[in-house]
Amino acid sequence: MALPTHIDPRKLALQGYLLEGEVKCDSLTRLASSVSSICGSLKASVQFELDESRAKVARGTASVTVYAICQRCLDTVKVDLKADFAVQVIWSEDHLNRVASNYEPWLVEDRMANLSELLEDEILLALPSVNYHTMGSCTGDSFMQETESSDDEAVTDSPFNILKQLKLK
Repeated sequence: MALPTHIDPRKLALQGYLLEGEVKCDSLTRLASSVSSICGSLKASVQFELDESRAKVARGTASVTVYAICQRCLDTVKVDLKADFAVQVIWSEDHLNRVASNYEPWLVEDRMANLSELLEDEILLALPSVNYHTMGSCTGDSFMQETESSDDEAVTDSPFNILKQLKLK
């Protein structure tokens, strides 16, 4: 089931509404520009509710699988992204100081908000800064093993070893 794009988070929080569904990958333009490709739809579950201080909040998870560039071999690597989030709905930037420490602010100036933008933001934050294949399945692994052995040799032939020997005398 597709998630609605535009929602009224205040109304949903008052009703204690749970939204579960998918966001199509063609709606995730910022994510698409950050990775090689997106494998399927973004799946999400968002619970809207009032917390103990009667603040309107949304908690949930979002997950999607993408292909990114491996930084060792420059081939594509499959990356499973999952983001858990908790946001508090605020009306203006003047209300930033009212956001509880266990929530991130979600600025909704109009009555309606774009849910897919929120989910895409959370997934973008879950994207690793550097992507690698697992050890043993990357064509760049042989290069990594060679550099490790050459680093060990470089340490033993360091010019500072002479100073270390003089210091011991």
